[in-house]
Amino acid sequence: MQIPNLEYLKSFYVVCTFGSISNAEAKTGISRATLSRHITILEKDLASILFQRKAGSLQITDVGTTVFKYAQEIIQSSEDLSEAISLKNSDLSGPIRIHASSGLASIHMPRMILGLNVAFENLKLEIKPMASVSMDADEDADIAIQTFMPTRKDLIASKIGEIQCGVYASKTYLEKRGEPQSLSDLEDHCLIGTVPQSLKKVVQETFDIDLSKHEDLIKCEDYPLIWQMVVAGCGIGMTHLFQGDNEPAVKRILTEMDTLTFPVWLVAQPDFKTRARVQLVYRYLADELRLVLNSEHV
Repeated sequence: MQIPNLEYLKSFYVVCTFGSISNAEAKTGISRATLSRHITILEKDLASILFQRKAGSLQITDVGTTVFKYAQEIIQSSEDLSEAISLKNSDLSGPIRIHASSGLASIHMPRMILGLNVAFENLKLEIKPMASVSMDADEDADIAIQTFMPTRKDLIASKIGEIQCGVYASKTYLEKRGEPQSLSDLEDHCLIGTVPQSLKKVVQETFDIDLSKHEDLIKCEDYPLIWQMVVAGCGIGMTHLFQGDNEPAVKRILTEMDTLTFPVWLVAQPDFKTRARVQLVYRYLADELRLVLNSEHV
């Protein structure tokens, strides 16, 4: 038995994938004669029968099933190798525009950007925090970090994890105004921030409350400023449990209600695979976001 030739293994793989030699020929452009010859040589090299040939059809054998499993891994690894070398040899300099949900951006992006600058030289990063991010209608961003699944089918999208949020107020605010014991008590309190559509929808569906009708509201779209106003005692606001629980000046309130949980999606434009620097930044952000989001739940 000999080590199989990669080209012969690939021919076997495409015939298995497409179900027949004729289908494989139609899909790949490789001739029937070439595919048949490669499979015959592969069987000889492996000293095994990979297909039972009956009435003009091919039925994979148990040995063939095992070979197919390894062929998948080998071909995927070879493609990954080719792509990795291509990326290494590509020009990685140039602009990258990242639009991110303002809470995620202010809490986590600084550390991730530091790592990006160390890992990749000559990137020109443009970070835009937004109260509501949607790559569906945003043609300016190369990459978006958003809290709902995109609807456009052509976008490259991965669900990275989840964030858990709670309601907070400073201890000085609660001493002056009292602590609300239920959501209905919020009518007598000042809320801070501009409520994004995704949050309005979740609160409406979960608690049957329309936040847009709240009268005492300090509107603001700058997340760091919103949080500083909460810490300073201006009113009640919402943030990630990771941030709120680590701020000694505030207290989490309304803890009896279910934690609000939002998915985190990393999204890129359809030309993702033709732009090496976008691929690298996307993968870097995906790895880093998974780490920080997992650590929040530890």
